[in-house]
Amino acid sequence: MGMCKPSGGISKQIGRVGDLKTTGEPNTRKDLYNEDGKLIQQRWYGSDGNAIWDRDWSHGGGEHEWPHDHSWDWTNPQHPDRPAYEDEYGNKTNSSYC
Repeated sequence: MGMCKPSGGISKQIGRVGDLKTTGEPNTRKDLYNEDGKLIQQRWYGSDGNAIWDRDWSHGGGEHEWPHDHSWDWTNPQHPDRPAYEDEYGNKTNSSYC
């Protein structure tokens, strides 16, 4: 699956942070916009439909670098984790992801 243009396509949703579901159509990306049309989050879904990657563009709750990324850890399917991404250089966004 290409991360920038997933084989299942890209869809848009209007809402707030927290509105994107943890599961979706396999091999897709959902872009979440606020009511003013500002991109606030992107979520990629893997071949099983589970969320695999997030890019946050804006949200409340502390100081953040924008954008920043999170991977998804499904080790415990009842409570999947969304750890913050950081590479060996301290970058919070994985530009090679997309």
